[in-house]
Amino acid sequence: MDNVTHAALGIAAGIVVRRQGCSLPAAAVAGLLAAEAPDLDVFIRQADDPLVAFRWHRHFTHSFAFLAVWAALTAGLVAGLFHWRGRHPGPWTGLLLPAAAGTLTHLLCDNCTSYGTMLLWPFSEARFSWDCLPIIDLLATLPLLVLAILAWRRHAPRLAAYGLLWFSAYALAGVWQQRRAEQGVRDWLATRGVAPAKLAVKPTISNLLAWRAIWLHEGRWQVAVVRVTPFGGRQLLLGETRAAWTPASAGNPPPFSPGAHIIADFSVFTQGWNTYDRADGAILVGDIRFAMLPTSSRPLWSVRCGPGGTAAETSLIMDRRLDDGDWGRLLDLLTGADPRYFPIP
Repeated sequence: MDNVTHAALGIAAGIVVRRQGCSLPAAAVAGLLAAEAPDLDVFIRQADDPLVAFRWHRHFTHSFAFLAVWAALTAGLVAGLFHWRGRHPGPWTGLLLPAAAGTLTHLLCDNCTSYGTMLLWPFSEARFSWDCLPIIDLLATLPLLVLAILAWRRHAPRLAAYGLLWFSAYALAGVWQQRRAEQGVRDWLATRGVAPAKLAVKPTISNLLAWRAIWLHEGRWQVAVVRVTPFGGRQLLLGETRAAWTPASAGNPPPFSPGAHIIADFSVFTQGWNTYDRADGAILVGDIRFAMLPTSSRPLWSVRCGPGGTAAETSLIMDRRLDDGDWGRLLDLLTGADPRYFPIP
């Protein structure tokens, strides 16, 4: 989730759980900083490893086991800052609960998105995701942010609680909409006699109406958009298709080469949602789950590997290109104006 949303959730949670004797501004700051702390993993970098950001983002820093570390560090830091400025935050232990609540909002909020979060590290390295909220959603964030700021300025914990209730209700609406979208796709595929090997339905930017559906059938990925109106019908629009990568795909690098190692590592992150393309003698293994447009099968990130599989022939490609008219096409998908939509059960 975006950092503005994390900040607003942290402020609101810190204020709501504050106990008597703890300064409300200090609780708000502790919740805010703790809610941002897990994303310090973005500073983990390694020049000769193109996948280090994928490997460590939402890793141990986003686990329940690490929550206590962030709470203690943030509580101590905020208490020190307030004392340094001549203000009285109360005992630093009183800031532990607001800081822990702020961290918890970050973990759960990220889990609402599609990237995958290692909540159970070190006991499990599985990435969990509820696929119920987009990374950025103004309708979820703006009311929460306004209520969190007002709660801080007016010393009104009730407003902070309203903000958390709003965001929770919106996330639950996302769960409901996602389930409806997925069931609609499954029912439609069943009528066509298609049993997909994999199927997922994920949110698209800043809405709970148009969902990106991806499924694997007979070695190819199919992308589609499912539009689900609250208490209304469901529509489907078929997008692009792309071949799926397998260990037997033509052009794969030699076994045990650096390229083979990077593709295997990338596949752990993608959990097998890999596309396959060939260009200029190299292969491109991409992540079909994410693209700039919900109808596109062009992955947001891919690994390019030459035939020799050497480190010099292997690189990470980020593709954020938008063509002319893409924003208009996205708007038509959200509003249902695209004439390619057809109703599904």
